[in-house]
Amino acid sequence: MTNNIIDSVGKKLYKTEILKEYKRYLVFKVRCKLHKKEIDDLLRFFEVTPLRENILENTPSLLEQTTRSFFYNKSTYLERVNIVKNHISYLENMCNDEFLDILYVQNKRITLWEDIYDEKPIHMDLWFHGGQRKEGCLSLTLTLADEDLYQIMFWISPNSEGKMCLWIGAIQGSQNNNDLIKALTKHFFGYRTKNLIFYGIRNLARCLKLEKIYAVTNAGYYAMNHIRMDRKLKVVFEDFWQECEGEPCSDNRFYAMPLAEYRKDMSELKPSKRAQHRRRFEKLDEIDASFKVNLEKFLRLYTTSIIFLLK
Repeated sequence: MTNNIIDSVGKKLYKTEILKEYKRYLVFKVRCKLHKKEIDDLLRFFEVTPLRENILENTPSLLEQTTRSFFYNKSTYLERVNIVKNHISYLENMCNDEFLDILYVQNKRITLWEDIYDEKPIHMDLWFHGGQRKEGCLSLTLTLADEDLYQIMFWISPNSEGKMCLWIGAIQGSQNNNDLIKALTKHFFGYRTKNLIFYGIRNLARCLKLEKIYAVTNAGYYAMNHIRMDRKLKVVFEDFWQECEGEPCSDNRFYAMPLAEYRKDMSELKPSKRAQHRRRFEKLDEIDASFKVNLEKFLRLYTTSIIFLLK
């Protein structure tokens, strides 16, 4: 039965009629065989309920993630298996079946906030697709019309203290829309779009009652497993984490981020800046309210106790 599931998942992941993809399919099967204990454990997890079975059938990347050096630098098979299990388990505990069905069975987006810019819809959505699988189990995207401007890939798992936390595997933005980004920054009263989506991820963490946020550093980025020593990442993640009041962890692969953004009191601002900041804060408060309303329809009224696996 296990081999049948692995075959089925592999053929959904790779176009086996193409030689290059067929080789990847064979490598995937070999990896599963070499780590049979961990993979069998994950497959048993997905066999527990019909919903989980449907999740694996329609989002096979959740199995592939555990067989490759994804999420963060030097992650182990057991850590990756536990990440997937804890992420799905926590969402099951906090949210109803419809929430997981939309994201992982129907592979659709859940919109948490929307507005209008230049007569086009701009919105933040929860979404997961195969292209995001290297850095997380879910993404928050900032989208204008049909163009994704920014996305934050993340997963939910406990830290070493057993507290359930949101872990950011990457933040990515559009590289060719500087004029648009400047215009949007002006539209949001001097608040950069990159900060806007990070404000969203903080909202999400609070709505899901997570206790901390951790964000990957350049040293912790998953691609550091195989990037050449003479090649550097184009983006320095730590620069932005520091801007957002983050602090380095003892594990240099991550920064610890505050759940809430520091908001200056009006008395701290120059009189000429107060009107702009007041409008900005009003917009941010609108985002807060929208996240809460759009997530409440999916949140369970009570939670059951779950034993989460520590890394």
